[in-house]
Amino acid sequence: VHIARALAAEGVNLALAARTLSAVEELARELSASGVRCVAIRADVGTAQDRAQLLERAASELGVIDILVNNAALERNQAFASFPPSDIEAMLQVDLVAPIMLTRELLPAMLERTRGHVINIASLAGKSATPYNVPYSAAKGGLILFTHSLRAELRGTGVSCSVVVPGFISDTGMFADKKREHGVSTPSVAGTSTPEAVSRAVIRALKSDVLETIVAPGPMRLSQAFNQMFPEAFAWFVTRIGAMEPFKKIASSNRPSP
Repeated sequence: VHIARALAAEGVNLALAARTLSAVEELARELSASGVRCVAIRADVGTAQDRAQLLERAASELGVIDILVNNAALERNQAFASFPPSDIEAMLQVDLVAPIMLTRELLPAMLERTRGHVINIASLAGKSATPYNVPYSAAKGGLILFTHSLRAELRGTGVSCSVVVPGFISDTGMFADKKREHGVSTPSVAGTSTPEAVSRAVIRALKSDVLETIVAPGPMRLSQAFNQMFPEAFAWFVTRIGAMEPFKKIASSNRPSP
């Protein structure tokens, strides 16, 4: 929602996609009233058929696609040994395969026009060890490296890509739902950022062609430098201070019945 509003404020015409049409219809009406062209499209980006239909509909309604924002994600906290295989596959399809394949479909035309930008929304879960969140962490880590690798390949073509890496997001983030459902709180050491901060990072990435932006309080950004240099020590530290306990608690409640 916040990313769409920020893009609309910059005059960008938008195709909004969601698995449930009602989730984006009202927003499309709101943004259309602001003066941009906006269309709501029902699509499950975890399936190749829906991805193809999404791009076809977006192009027919709005014309040339110059910006792709990959923001769809599935996430679940559970011990990996008890994670249903179907859930793992669904998460990898939506969180990693879909952004890669949507980018692949749009890239040839972008290269031909020498214009285009892909924005991938990842997560700090893809930057450091996140127990009880293994498939999500693997997908987001892959998305970050996909962005870095593709950007290096595209250098000098006029087409680029960026990755925005949020930590915990207040109010509307995934952890907000967990707090309501499981009574857990964000690890105090991590802090939270606002959804508006994420949308500002997206606009900055587009305007200034920024490779990677971490959206998190200062201490969390600094901790990632420590994590890159001393990953084992960082993993020990976050476990020692109890930062992973909320995820363990949620995973316990998600344990399948015997």
